[in-house]
Amino acid sequence: MLINQTLDSEWFRILGFMGLVAFALSGVLLAYEGQYTLFGAVMLAVLPAVGGGVVRDVLLQREPIGVVRDPAAILIVFATVIAGMIVIKSFALIRADRAAKYLKSHGHLASGLIETFDAVGLAAFTVVGVVVALDTLAQPLLLWGPVAAAITASFGGLIRDVFRHDRVGVNLRGELYPEIAAVWGLAFAVFLEWEGERLQPDEITIAVIVTILGVFLTRILAIARGMKGWRYI
Repeated sequence: MLINQTLDSEWFRILGFMGLVAFALSGVLLAYEGQYTLFGAVMLAVLPAVGGGVVRDVLLQREPIGVVRDPAAILIVFATVIAGMIVIKSFALIRADRAAKYLKSHGHLASGLIETFDAVGLAAFTVVGVVVALDTLAQPLLLWGPVAAAITASFGGLIRDVFRHDRVGVNLRGELYPEIAAVWGLAFAVFLEWEGERLQPDEITIAVIVTILGVFLTRILAIARGMKGWRYI
């Protein structure tokens, strides 16, 4: 199937890597901001990076689970955490006083970076979720595509927030976050279903890029305008 071959060969590994690194970096910054231990930093990085994918694979009965099939995902997260620790410690040693003063006077920068990295991870994993639903032949794709996108992109972040226990479940009772993945995941799934086998590799590439940019820009706009998730009641 051309769609599967194109997405798997050209985009799946790139998007997976991008999402893993982005979520791992947000975990590193959260660990630095909260003065966590090394184990705490690893947990804050691993949970959003692979947690959603594990839940998605269990739901879609994907065997073996992606992170077990390819342990490179965990290694990438570990490497990102270690690299982040080295950079932060080196920076602190070289310019400890100046760094402390700068970070104290620009505390919003850390929060902005965390939100930006989370937005990048959300965008990458939205596409990954739809691709996995397509790869596992979950039908109808119009249902399981957006479900897999939302779970892959946001469930790990929810688990991370529960682990931190100092934030009030932002994914469920606050910011517009999983809804973005679900809506853009649905749009991507509709496009793939509508065009089907008529799609050419270049068209699939454009659709992936549009979805990534759409998710990222929507999330940034939601942050800038303080947009909240749709209320149940």
